[in-house]
Amino acid sequence: MKDRLTIFHLDDGRELRGGQRQTLYLVKELDRLGHDNTVVCRRGSPLHAAALRKGLKVLTLPYYFEWDPVSPLLLRRSLKRLPREGFPPILHAHTSHAAAISWLASAGLDCVRVAHRRVDFIPGSLTARLKYGKAHSVIAISRAVREILLGAGVPPEKIAVVNSTIDLDDTPWKPAEFGAYRANARAELAAELAIPKDAFWAGSLIALVPHKDPENMARAAAQVLKTAPGTYFLLAGEGPLAERTARLAKMLKIQDRFLLVGYRKDPYKVLAALDMFVLSSAGEGMGSVLVEAMNASLPIVATRAGGISDVIEDGANGLTVPPRDPAALAAAQLRVIGDKELRERLAAEAHRRREDFSSPRMAALTLKCYEKAVGDLRRYGRPA
Repeated sequence: MKDRLTIFHLDDGRELRGGQRQTLYLVKELDRLGHDNTVVCRRGSPLHAAALRKGLKVLTLPYYFEWDPVSPLLLRRSLKRLPREGFPPILHAHTSHAAAISWLASAGLDCVRVAHRRVDFIPGSLTARLKYGKAHSVIAISRAVREILLGAGVPPEKIAVVNSTIDLDDTPWKPAEFGAYRANARAELAAELAIPKDAFWAGSLIALVPHKDPENMARAAAQVLKTAPGTYFLLAGEGPLAERTARLAKMLKIQDRFLLVGYRKDPYKVLAALDMFVLSSAGEGMGSVLVEAMNASLPIVATRAGGISDVIEDGANGLTVPPRDPAALAAAQLRVIGDKELRERLAAEAHRRREDFSSPRMAALTLKCYEKAVGDLRRYGRPA
């Protein structure tokens, strides 16, 4: 479809996490392709600030709560001011709550509704029926998320799998300069955290929330340290489980080796400094941070939760283990720590596969979803 599309990207997030970054990557690529994009976010949110920094068009809504009537009315005003000629506007909801706002705002209007599902939680019956079942197109970020949507009754012909991605333009080093960037990042973190820069560093960047299971990482670390006591673990992130995870590390007597380093504005600095990336999740839509780790040429050990297997092929670009199994997670890490040849092979293949998850590819697949939904609406007045 060569004609210009008008797309409103709805995201009610209060933080700048993986989902919000995916929204920004998509808008950037669609802008490059000549489409008219507006980021519809909370005023003063990190997403709002990031969109303004990048020079993106922004509309703010209060997003008081999931079925908030005020936000849809404000969005509806903007929709009614659009020119009537051309293709109908697209409301792309990037979160579950935003899908509710999209549904209310577009009632009775000539609009295309696209709902993005980024988590592997089972949606409630009302959510599945109204926000996903009534959407013109539904994007799942992994095959696992697609299966959950199918189980909730969403028609299969509506669902497309489009994996999350990274923006390779955001990589803070040029290919030939990675060694220097890594050495500098490692020296700075070693000084900041008072840890030896010649030790083996394992780490993760996650929100400290239940489905990411940081306690699994702590328990596995305790087992790793019995065999490889010189290892250091860096856990970057914040969330409601921060204190609980710190207490667990203290109870396991690994607090001097298992360091909670908080939220980092410079995630690639942490990634580049690591020797191994670990993802301990009990549930995961896909795990876009894995692609960032691949971009930093890291060997990866991860659970097989949710859609992780869309990214990590066991034995090829990482090692995978069952979720909630600290013994298996520890054993896989010890394999990587003790086998330099394995580390190098996993890291090289991970770096090679990072381009399978590039933002231009993600934008092209998303555009196909838009085009099909617009075509079906024009042809049949509803999804085909």
